Amino acid sequence: MIKWRAFLLLLLSVAVLGCEPEPYTAEVGFTNGSTSGEHGVKKMVITTQSGGKANFAMGAVSGYPGAHSSGGRMDAPAYIEGHWAEGWEYPFVSYHRISAPIPDNAEAKMKTMDNYYQSLGRDYGSMQVIVDGPRVRVFYTKDCSITLDDCTPKIDADPNGWVVKDPKGVRDVVVLFDGKGESSSTPFPNTFFADLEKRKKASVSE
Repeated sequence: MIKWRAFLLLLLSVAVLGCEPEPYTAEVGFTNGSTSGEHGVKKMVITTQSGGKANFAMGAVSGYPGAHSSGGRMDAPAYIEGHWAEGWEYPFVSYHRISAPIPDNAEAKMKTMDNYYQSLGRDYGSMQVIVDGPRVRVFYTKDCSITLDDCTPKIDADPNGWVVKDPKGVRDVVVLFDGKGESSSTPFPNTFFADLEKRKKASVSE
């Protein structure tokens, strides 16, 4: 009898230990834009907490929210790396690059956004990378529009005050990252723009 009870306890322990919660992910579209004019984005990669990578570089972008792609499921961002230029054509106004960690509270902010509304029946959202000169911002939003949806928040849904309006003042977002990269009047080495400049100079000298 004692052996049988011990066996049942072992099975129960295995069952409890095996019921770990699923890792957090969100279904998102990818957006790359700017609130300050034309930019050429040739690399913009977000690495997530699980080690996955998402590419947000969409070439010539302008306006908010900007260019959009279908995206997919991703967990919270952990690191951002990229290079881009201000302007759409050579010679560009300026060149920029960034390589920086994203704050650890990104997942908590995303979960706040996921559970913010009283009655929004939408599972998907948008992950947005916005470039303005050297400045880079990463937003997460459920795309709730005050003109189309019921965007009434739940009571005490945002005790940390993370939810703010997007640059147009239309949708709610949480800011996962807001930082500045390096800037230069000439292209950074080993980038698309450095190779482009070499080709341009070579064609002029021929």
